[in-house]
Amino acid sequence: MLEDWLLDILVCPEDKGPLWYVPGEDLLYNPRLHRRYAITDGIPNLLIDEASAADDADHERLSALAAAGEGVRVTGGGGDTGAEAG
Repeated sequence: MLEDWLLDILVCPEDKGPLWYVPGEDLLYNPRLHRRYAITDGIPNLLIDEASAADDADHERLSALAAAGEGVRVTGGGGDTGAEAG
């Protein structure tokens, strides 16, 4: 689980927008770029070259989690749920 203070400042390294934090999957996700950033041993890997692309099905699944408020949090001071981030 990432600390609140860290979630408050984390943004995507490419577009500088908020990320969706999915703690159950150790994942930070950029829904605008469909990009997944892994969290390993509690450390977010925000290197663009090491991120992975989400396919349409994965994007829809993550969007549904965010819309349902299933533990997804928006980083960068973006609030508690990613549903409005789109």
